[in-house]
Amino acid sequence: FAYPGGGRILSGIDFEALPGRTVALVGQTGAGKSTAMALMQRLWDPVEGRVTLDGMDLRDISLEALRRNVGVVFQESMLFNRTIRDNLLVGRPGATQEEVEAACRMAEAHDFITRQPHGYDTLVGERGASLSGGQRQRLAIARALLKDPPVLILDEATSALDAATEARVQKALKALMAGRTTFIIAHRLSTVRDADEILVFDAGGIAERGGFQELVTLNGRFAALVKTQLMGTMAPPVH
Repeated sequence: FAYPGGGRILSGIDFEALPGRTVALVGQTGAGKSTAMALMQRLWDPVEGRVTLDGMDLRDISLEALRRNVGVVFQESMLFNRTIRDNLLVGRPGATQEEVEAACRMAEAHDFITRQPHGYDTLVGERGASLSGGQRQRLAIARALLKDPPVLILDEATSALDAATEARVQKALKALMAGRTTFIIAHRLSTVRDADEILVFDAGGIAERGGFQELVTLNGRFAALVKTQLMGTMAPPVH
């Protein structure tokens, strides 16, 4: 892939994600992870090669059908200045209140919603300003659960959260990922430990691929990333 008039950003990207499997994309900022996932949502088309869903080239699928089959939870959840209910129904306008509440319970969101001044009819403000980061993320997860897509992209959905909130959101994400083909764009490597396959992106290509332990044993780029993060989380010595 290359942007119009620009040089190659992605080259030789070749992988298959089987139904119900989790594939993690890791690597430094600018390595090409988000661009690869943008191609999968058909925000852009590749200049060479193809992206297929169930064997069909994305260019032969209507954008409406593609959007219906792919759900995305971003690092910064996209909420509109509408009610909580309106925000949840974006992906599936015809859902019943029972279905909305069931999705919110799975996403660990129902309790905090019912504590809001008007429950599900509470206005959330521009970009969800009246809610905490953890609450916004759990609403985004509930929205994806309600949409019920077979393919899911998680763009590091927990990186901005404190440990206690992250634990709750991770529980909600596990419920969301069950039985779906999931792609995780990961900055925090602890979130990819259980992935079926990890793709290590570097300079627009896949430098390494394999399971977590396999890549650590390889002692290459992924092992270096893990070491760097572990060093960052270790407490400094006390004198």
